[in-house]
Amino acid sequence: MKMVICFDTEDAKGMQNTIKMIDHLAMEYANRRVALQNEQMFNKIEVIKMLRSFAGEIAEAQGLNERLLKEVADDEAPAQYRVKEDWEGLRFAKQFADRMFEIKRAGKRIHSANGI
Repeated sequence: MKMVICFDTEDAKGMQNTIKMIDHLAMEYANRRVALQNEQMFNKIEVIKMLRSFAGEIAEAQGLNERLLKEVADDEAPAQYRVKEDWEGLRFAKQFADRMFEIKRAGKRIHSANGI
């Protein structure tokens, strides 16, 4: 399919509509976005750092700390999460980020049905 699109610089609303059309066509046929004015882009390392930071904030808000985990681990053998590294660590954040980036690379949307 070939299409000629007019970008009239004297029509502000028309320019916005043209950008929307091009973005829609790019997503449909090239599986990528063109209009990114309202979207933030992050690389995988940034996402992993954000996930680890968020996990730490959750742990702090829930009162989870090394001492509490040691007490739980001593009482219940084997404890599933014995050290803070388990939930705030690089391995789990990287595994989660890898799954999310695979979903996005496949051109799918991320939502709860993807196992999140």
